[in-house]
Amino acid sequence: MFLIFIQMKFVLFTLFLCGFILKINVSENLLFCFQHFLFALAEEGQAIYVTSATYGRTDKKTCSAGRPADQLENTECFTYAEEVGERCNGKQWCKVKASNYVFGDPCYGTYKYLEVEYICYGIRTVVACEGSEAHLSCGKVTGAKYGRSDRMTCSYGIPAEQTKNTNCATRKLTLIAVFGDPCVGTYKYLEVLYLCEKKKSLVACEGTVARLHCGQAIYVTSATYGRTDKKTCSAGRPADQLENTECFTYAEEVGERCNGKQWCKVKASNYVFGDPCYGTYKYLEVEYICYGEFRLSLH
Repeated sequence: MFLIFIQMKFVLFTLFLCGFILKINVSENLLFCFQHFLFALAEEGQAIYVTSATYGRTDKKTCSAGRPADQLENTECFTYAEEVGERCNGKQWCKVKASNYVFGDPCYGTYKYLEVEYICYGIRTVVACEGSEAHLSCGKVTGAKYGRSDRMTCSYGIPAEQTKNTNCATRKLTLIAVFGDPCVGTYKYLEVLYLCEKKKSLVACEGTVARLHCGQAIYVTSATYGRTDKKTCSAGRPADQLENTECFTYAEEVGERCNGKQWCKVKASNYVFGDPCYGTYKYLEVEYICYGEFRLSLH
């Protein structure tokens, strides 16, 4: 194994299902052919967050080996594979089958593939000894167990016989009151793994410029242009320009321009994003994550 350290860079890799596994904890672009399994992996202390997943076909070359031409012809065929995020987000590993059974069939007769982009977040751990409280500073719980799996944790001042059972744990994501006692006579502790998503957000009114910045590198998780409420960017605007609140388009151009950079700017305008609702005063709404140093491991 060798390690590559990457400072403040956004890297995409393409992985085909071959005789090896490529483990990446920067950003991954994974392609898996029909009927094969996607295995998403994050290193110890990290968790998966799926940023994009599609199932179908958008080119003739990918997953084409041994396939007749008529199964590769349709390259405007895909569906958003939201099930990947539902199954994998917050976990250290997961697998999803690239099949019509899981995602439906967006184009009958076409040989399809599952394309997934995901990033890996650092996981934080908090331990609370029996009878005390666990305090989480942010984020989403990805795993928790109550019991004992080693002799050292929460052992100060505790008799040896109360720490010798290290095969005692119940996995719960509920309140301590309902954990029960997985091992009578053993002094236990609660161990919680949780994920901190350091998201930033901004709004730029139509005609102004959105400025994204990070001390590290930007990754846009969501961007829309339009109007979804009457209050945002409403100052000095007539009521008829604020009435339509079901008007937006996904502003993919923000990610295309900003991902991987330390700063960028994008103008909130119809010229850049098109006009999803003529006569309505719109705004650009962006959510993004900042990354620091990442480690890439190739096995």
